[in-house]
Amino acid sequence: MEMSKTDIFSKYSQLYQKTTNREIVPEGVFTRQLADVPTHGLDVGIFFKQKGIRDPRQIYYHNELPVSVVKKDGFLESTERNFLSHTILSKFKELDYLKVVVGSNGKLESRSERSAFLKSCQKTIDVVLRKTKNVIHFGDFTPFLFAQRLRTLHWLLNKDLKLDEVSAEAAAIPFNVAAPDYLLLTGENIISVKDNPVVPHGVFYLVGGIGYSFDKSVGAVNEERMFRSTADLSPMGIDGAYIESMISQVTEDFQTNVHSLIFSDIWKKSPAKPLGVNVGGDILIKPAKDSEIWNGVFEVYLKTPNT
Repeated sequence: MEMSKTDIFSKYSQLYQKTTNREIVPEGVFTRQLADVPTHGLDVGIFFKQKGIRDPRQIYYHNELPVSVVKKDGFLESTERNFLSHTILSKFKELDYLKVVVGSNGKLESRSERSAFLKSCQKTIDVVLRKTKNVIHFGDFTPFLFAQRLRTLHWLLNKDLKLDEVSAEAAAIPFNVAAPDYLLLTGENIISVKDNPVVPHGVFYLVGGIGYSFDKSVGAVNEERMFRSTADLSPMGIDGAYIESMISQVTEDFQTNVHSLIFSDIWKKSPAKPLGVNVGGDILIKPAKDSEIWNGVFEVYLKTPNT
């Protein structure tokens, strides 16, 4: 028997009153290991290029890195900034390469600026290299198959679901309108809504949940209430004011940004189901257990500000 709205909301009121710190990161063994990679405030991209796949997949910190920087190793210069590209693995099993690229904050003009930048880069590379060796030591190659798990919305609609051009364009409309950074799917798959297969890395902390109900007669989603976690997240910079400002971004157009993506008709055609939607990079929304299209609760996770 389906749970009523009252039953669901009562259940989650009790759940969040008892909750403690819960953190999650993008799915995948290797990406979880990257949670504590030092960035020193710089842009860092981890590029996975699998054999047979044209474009590398990228997990990035802060800002996405241009794919062109993986073509060469070493200290690279552009008109606006500098990069250091370093190959961690090359021709390893099914992987063409695993590279780390670090981008500077602006153009480095002096020798001292370049020296400080390279020292920071080396610390980042050393940590990724150590974590890579740990993965190889256990003899399990699957953590590097992030290159296989991260796909684009175009791939999902055209390649996986085999929709024709008109159907694919129609199915993509709610995703393009909501413009989430990515969707977590069952099977540890990640769908990037951008044309490039990239995903921002982040550690997210549970702050509570949004209760909702769908009015069949009106055809609109109403946010019923916000369930709050009692965990103290202020040491991570997540205080009440920060939570309020972030939640307002979600509830401003709740039906378009969250509900329509989780309950899109395309999931009826796909064996994969959505586990979460990343909104604006810093917010991750996950449907809670027992929730369905007419009423339920979406768990809300936030990243630490300025990370």
